[in-house]
Amino acid sequence: MDDLERRVVILSLVAKKGDNPDLWGYARLRKSILLLQIAEDVPLGFVFDLERERPVSPELQLFLEKMIFDRYLVSVETPSGFRRDLGENGVRLLEENQEIVERYSEQVNRVFESTRDMSLTDLRVAARDAYLSYPERAGIS
Repeated sequence: MDDLERRVVILSLVAKKGDNPDLWGYARLRKSILLLQIAEDVPLGFVFDLERERPVSPELQLFLEKMIFDRYLVSVETPSGFRRDLGENGVRLLEENQEIVERYSEQVNRVFESTRDMSLTDLRVAARDAYLSYPERAGIS
């Protein structure tokens, strides 16, 4: 998967909010991306390591920071803290790449539906369990 596809898949996840505009805090977004890659087998290609009982990916962190810098994502302050939302370039990229959105829509929808009401603690456990269940998809052997 190339960087364009990675960005579109991540943006299609962020575009899903349901009834909760405060949904995509940074930790929830990272763990949901991990579930897309590992539990749903979307070939995002990020390498995850276990750190303090939590799977983390410095590569994913840098990728998301670059998406913010390039205005694909923005940080929005809400009563619940800072959240990630689509930036002007992210909206445009999604509109221009509907075939990629469609290709991964089932996996994105499953992750969204399974995580949107999950507590952050439960999401961390789900991410850890996925990481340990499918080490080959986490980039470890």
